[in-house]
Amino acid sequence: MCCCSKRYSNNAKKLWAFGGVVAIFAAAAFFGFGLPAIIDAVALTEFRVKEGARVYENFFDGEVPIFFDIYLFHWTNPEQIRDPNVRPNFVQMGPYVFSERHERGMVSFNDNDTITFNQKRIWHYMPELSNGDYFNDRVTTLNPVLATVGKTLEGDPLLSLLDGIIMANNLAEFLYKDVPVHEMLFDGHPDELLTTLRELLAVLPPGSVPDISLPPWEGFGWFVERNESLTYDGTFQMGTGTDNHINTGVMRQWNNAPQVPNYRGVCGQVRGSAGEVWPPMGRNLGDNIRSLNLFLPDLCSAITLRHEREFTVHGLDGELWVGDARNFDNGHTIPETECQCTSPIDQCPFYRPGVLDVSECKFGAPLVVSYPHFYLAHPSYRTAVTGMEPDRAKHEFRFALHPFSGIPMAANGRIQYNMHLRDNGMALFRDVPDVIIPAFWIEQRMVLTKDIADDLKVELLSHHFQYFALIEDLRWGFIYTAFALCGVAALLLGLSLYAAFFVWKD
Repeated sequence: MCCCSKRYSNNAKKLWAFGGVVAIFAAAAFFGFGLPAIIDAVALTEFRVKEGARVYENFFDGEVPIFFDIYLFHWTNPEQIRDPNVRPNFVQMGPYVFSERHERGMVSFNDNDTITFNQKRIWHYMPELSNGDYFNDRVTTLNPVLATVGKTLEGDPLLSLLDGIIMANNLAEFLYKDVPVHEMLFDGHPDELLTTLRELLAVLPPGSVPDISLPPWEGFGWFVERNESLTYDGTFQMGTGTDNHINTGVMRQWNNAPQVPNYRGVCGQVRGSAGEVWPPMGRNLGDNIRSLNLFLPDLCSAITLRHEREFTVHGLDGELWVGDARNFDNGHTIPETECQCTSPIDQCPFYRPGVLDVSECKFGAPLVVSYPHFYLAHPSYRTAVTGMEPDRAKHEFRFALHPFSGIPMAANGRIQYNMHLRDNGMALFRDVPDVIIPAFWIEQRMVLTKDIADDLKVELLSHHFQYFALIEDLRWGFIYTAFALCGVAALLLGLSLYAAFFVWKD
């Protein structure tokens, strides 16, 4: 009786052996690359603004707590403003901490795979987290309404007339002096000049009304009438990602236009994400991770965040991006930021690096923004005043993202608002120095909770894989299987080579 091994020739045995090794390597490649890619593709369907998807649920009912911290600068020596030997001194107050919740309204899904909506921000004061007494603390600062009138009407014949009315009737003072913090922020401080100016403009004959945009408030406050407003932040239009996941959360228009009127060229383009929904980037970002654009309605523009390093929270791995000097330049040191300059082109760059003019975004007020305490700004801004102590750990703008899902992991959005004080021709501003006066700075912060982080580690149970306990474990199970198959294939390859040379010889 012939042995079964005699049925095949040695060449056939070699072909079967090496063919089996190739098949095992192919199976390893499928388990290591093919199946994880399929799982990722299925999981990515969850990261789009579409009913039933996780991003949709988070967008309309965010689970991550957000806090809004406000720090005010109290001006201690304003009476010495005209003394060239004395610098304005400021003492930081706060933070006054508020919880922040977002609601969407006026929502419509469009035929071009975008969603249009308005955003309502709801703030509640949290005394237990605050440093200070929101209702009893008092602050002194430059009069924002008076400064706005002076900037807007500078060079206008109406300015001298209005200046005379102000002085004759004592309608305004150089300062908002000893104002309750709660009025300066959300509740509003009574301002007779604001009321009088609105009445004056109403009776001027057509054609003589100056180009001045007054806020529709009875009193002034940095955040007055913003709490629970569905219109203040404007109208957003962003991609849903239903056409392609790379469009998820990408801004297309703001206030029904793809370009803002405040800045020229690319600096005025509505771009990037509004912050809460980002396009999923996949797993392999490579060595040169691209920058992020974050659209901020408070600045009427997008800022660019540079990739910094890896980031981990509650065992979840992500990436960290930070704001750098380019965001508040206007062509002084970074030529491509020249389009952020709001002055006539022949006068640009107007400001030294470190501040950005947002006056046209804020009713014409002489406001410039910077990082807190003039962090990363030209030293002249800090040396012109006292009380500024820039610290990267406290004042850097940071944003961490889970790249695969595009879900924010942590944020420290830090921006400082300053007023440009100068002699604009009004009596109360006569002979004052040209100086940037810090008013307040904010930090919008959040950190992913442990429950959500743990949920993200699962990589979102897909409806197509609902019988698997953990989709992430499944994915890594395939990868480990691939490694095991590679090991088996390598072992069989060695045995096949040995057999081919020493056993299956002709």
